[in-house]
Amino acid sequence: MTGSSHHDATASLALAVNLDQCRAGFGALLTRADLPATAAAEVAKRYAEPHRAYHDTAHVGLLWLRHLMHGGDAGDRGLALAILFHDAIYDPTARDNEARSAALLGRVVPGDTGWAQQAILATADHLAYAGVDCRIARLLDLDLTPLAEAPEVFARNSRMLRREYAAVSEPAWRAGRRVMLQRFEAAEPLFRTRLGAIYETPARANLAAEVAALSDAA
Repeated sequence: MTGSSHHDATASLALAVNLDQCRAGFGALLTRADLPATAAAEVAKRYAEPHRAYHDTAHVGLLWLRHLMHGGDAGDRGLALAILFHDAIYDPTARDNEARSAALLGRVVPGDTGWAQQAILATADHLAYAGVDCRIARLLDLDLTPLAEAPEVFARNSRMLRREYAAVSEPAWRAGRRVMLQRFEAAEPLFRTRLGAIYETPARANLAAEVAALSDAA
């Protein structure tokens, strides 16, 4: 990693430590998305739902801040909409959250939101996307950057995710979590864009550590 990349990695990973800063990023994202007042209120209300511990305003705010930090286009409203709405509907027990989130975007935001809806649909399975749209690839990579957090932040995020799945038994949670993380481990590479130069190595370290811990507890 070059000196510049090391600085970018240190600064970017520091963002996730401060959840208030990430929530401020949500405000900046809302501003860039330039939504009608009713749509802005709707999406803010959804991200404030009490069952959300991880998939909240801090999560999407962090992704927008990282997009900007890594030289992303601050004027890319389509990507802003995709980040903002990609978890707008979140039910841990459902399998159609992304489809419903994309539909919500199309319903509450006027104008052509087709690209952002397609990008949101791609987040249903980050590893299955086989397209060549570099902006969709960037969205997918941004959404995976939390896999690369500092170990203590990664552990915090895992605890938050567990809270969202409170209705799932501990054995079922561990088994499902292990399978998902092992899928990410098997991806070569995990990141599709130049963000991989910063996030690939720490993400793989976190994945290996948690998979090992889950396997030991099985």
